[in-house]
Amino acid sequence: MQLITLTTDWGTRDYHVGALKGLLHSVYPGIAIVDISHQIASHNIQQAAYIFRNAYTRFPENTVHIIGVNGYLNGKTELLAIRKDGHGFIGMNDGFFSLVFGEHPPSNMVTVKTDFIPKPGFDLETLASTAAHLLEGQNIFELGNRPEKYELRLDFKPVIEEEVIRGVVIYIDEFGNVVTNIHKQLFEDQLKGRKFEIVTRKLTNSLDEIRHRYHEVEPGGMVALFNDAGLLEISINQGSASKLLGLKLNDNIRVEFK
Repeated sequence: MQLITLTTDWGTRDYHVGALKGLLHSVYPGIAIVDISHQIASHNIQQAAYIFRNAYTRFPENTVHIIGVNGYLNGKTELLAIRKDGHGFIGMNDGFFSLVFGEHPPSNMVTVKTDFIPKPGFDLETLASTAAHLLEGQNIFELGNRPEKYELRLDFKPVIEEEVIRGVVIYIDEFGNVVTNIHKQLFEDQLKGRKFEIVTRKLTNSLDEIRHRYHEVEPGGMVALFNDAGLLEISINQGSASKLLGLKLNDNIRVEFK
C-alpha cells in the first residue's frame, strides 16, 4: 500500500487538512494517509523538524512526506521535492530540510515548477500533484530544476565545557515533559565516571540520577531520563514538568559534573 504522511501547523479546526486529503485521494485513489502531527506551533520550523525527523524513518520506503509548516509565502520561498533514502519529501526551501538532513543538500532535489498565484498559504493542488508524481516513481527532474540555493537553518547546539554541558529546552510534549537538546551520547562522553547534577534556575530540587522509566519515582516525583530520540528529558510522574517547574521553550538547562 502506498503511503503519504502529513506534518503541518494547520491544526484540525479548519478545512485545510481535510481539503488536502480530499485532493490526494482524487489524484491518487486508494492512497493511505497518515497524520504525523497537525499541532506544530505556528511557523515553528525547529519544532516541526524535531517531530518529523523522529517519526519519518519508521515508515517504509517509497513513503511520500508532505511538510506544511510556515506556509505564509512571500513569493520567494520555493517548494522543494526531494528523493532521499528511499523516501519522497515535499516542503518549503526555508531551512526545514537542513534541520532534518544536515547542511549538505540532497542530490535528488528540485524546485517545483508552478504557476505561482499569491495565496495566504500552501497551494494544495500543487502539493497533491507533486505527491502523486513522487509516488508513481517518475523522474523527479520533470518537476523542476535544482534550486539555486539550499536554505540552511542552525539548530540549537549544547555548549560543552569541562565541568558543564549547557543546553536548552527545545520541545514540550502533550504531557508537559520537557525535552532538551542534550543527547545521551554527549552526556555519556562527558560523564567520565563523575557524579552530576541537572540544574536550571527554575529547578529547586536536585536531579542527580538518570532513570529509565517515569514510574521509577512516586507520582508527583521528578525524573530525568533519555527519551526514545536519545535526548535528555525532565518529567514529573503523572504531572506536567513544564507547568509545575515553570519551564518553557529556550530555557537554559545545565548538567554540572562533580
